[in-house]
Amino acid sequence: MARKALHGALALGLRQAIVQGLNFVGTIFLARLLSPSEFGVYAVIAFILSFLIAFGDAGLGASLVRQVEEPSRDDYRSIFTVQQMMVVAVVGVFWLAARQVAQAYHLPAEGAWVFRLVALSLLFTSFQVIPWIHLERHLEFDKLAVVEMGMALVYNGSVVALAWKGLGVMSFALGLVARSLTGAILANLVRPWRIGWTWQWERVRQHLRFGIPYQGISVISLLKDSMTPVFIGLLLGTAQVGYLNWASMVAAYPVLALMALQRVYVPAFSRMQTHPESLGRFVERVLGATNGLVAPLAVLSFVLIEPLTRTLFGDKWLVALPLYNLLWLANVFVPTATPLLALLNALGHSRTAFAFAAVWMLATWILGVPLIVLFGTIGFAVANLGVQFTNLLLYRAAQAKLPFRILPSVAPVWALAGPSACSRQRGLTA
Repeated sequence: MARKALHGALALGLRQAIVQGLNFVGTIFLARLLSPSEFGVYAVIAFILSFLIAFGDAGLGASLVRQVEEPSRDDYRSIFTVQQMMVVAVVGVFWLAARQVAQAYHLPAEGAWVFRLVALSLLFTSFQVIPWIHLERHLEFDKLAVVEMGMALVYNGSVVALAWKGLGVMSFALGLVARSLTGAILANLVRPWRIGWTWQWERVRQHLRFGIPYQGISVISLLKDSMTPVFIGLLLGTAQVGYLNWASMVAAYPVLALMALQRVYVPAFSRMQTHPESLGRFVERVLGATNGLVAPLAVLSFVLIEPLTRTLFGDKWLVALPLYNLLWLANVFVPTATPLLALLNALGHSRTAFAFAAVWMLATWILGVPLIVLFGTIGFAVANLGVQFTNLLLYRAAQAKLPFRILPSVAPVWALAGPSACSRQRGLTA
């Protein structure tokens, strides 16, 4: 199982390098083509799509992924039926509310169609859920990588081309529709299944016992992240959202390679949960690998951020560098926190994981609101840094459920990253 997980991790690592490479190139073009205000609207669109996806899933897919025995055809069809019902309801409600959302952000009348297209993309995305579950359960991440690379290529190509044509924020909505259609088609090609509907509430209810707390983590995280597109967007305007969104994206680039690995953590940890000693050693190796990947990239990007910003994105984004400096510090915590949160879910402690998500959300709003009102967007960055220190409690909670060591796996790679990155920076500037 560990070898299969490693194979999947390598496939996802390659996929992540290609996908994030495409995303990075796309971001460079968009940062040059669009104004900070238009870039801020993009952040609002991305948040709304994530919010709709969270309410259209209820954690049912994750419940099937972690189930020890192979789900039956009725399991898959029952989950698919319930998800379709939820997705159609969510899409319908948001379709009707699109005009009011556009008015809240002071967009022109046609801005309502931007949000309606975002809702439509959610409907297309729902048809890739079951093939996705099949592939994740069997750790076939090489096939998942093919699907996601296709989606990234279509999305970035279409968005940049449409922005080049002058479509502005509409380019994001059309790109999302093209992306979701591509994902639905490719997912069903690489893992075909016979679509069917059935209603067996008893099966669904069993999965909801795990799924609702699990999905609650995503909902709570979205409520935490809503501070930027909602509170800051309505209070300070979309231009400030644009600067903050840019700084957050660039600061998070070192950990983006780990995002794909989240799909490996839960199924791999779940399969090893009956062997705690082996699982503990595996977790230590995962923490060493994640921090070993992030640390040198994070330190190097930090020391080179000003010339990179001028060269790649343009001088108009230099004003956001103080935001970047504070948001960058999350790179120290995330490579350890993300696998350990997945570990709690894999071991069946989704309520504990949910509690931490709730703490992060409450702390972000309690610290963020007064700091933003007093200091603007820099107040959000300060609040975000304060919230990061609560990850220390997450580390202790995970160790209480499974014996493993953190510091010996994490400290050496960060100790080596600083001198290595600084010497590389001197070589690049020489």
